[in-house]
Amino acid sequence: MTATTAEAGQGTGTLADALRLPVWNALAERADGLRRALPDRPENAEERFQWLRALSPAQARRAELLDRLDALCGHLAGRPAPGYAPDDSLPDAALEAADGFCGEETAELIAAYRAGQRARR
Repeated sequence: MTATTAEAGQGTGTLADALRLPVWNALAERADGLRRALPDRPENAEERFQWLRALSPAQARRAELLDRLDALCGHLAGRPAPGYAPDDSLPDAALEAADGFCGEETAELIAAYRAGQRARR
């Protein structure tokens, strides 16, 4: 899973724009790790259904998280995901999923962004 800098870093220079690419990177790295830990996922819907049924409960949880991370990565790259507001370029769910899986500098930016969001509420 890869996104170009232009896809993942579009914006106007705000803190959200500065966070989009590093958060995307953290989510993509997590997704790639999950993808490697799971059996190959078929593209065909019927085969994928059988694949899901064959997974252990732990693997099924990982597959569900993988789907969620893939959707969030797409959302951050400008392809709105179901369940997230299309105009929310940096959903809280993406920040939560990246928290603890990114570098210290990104973690500090996330904290500053969240503080700003709280102040606006």
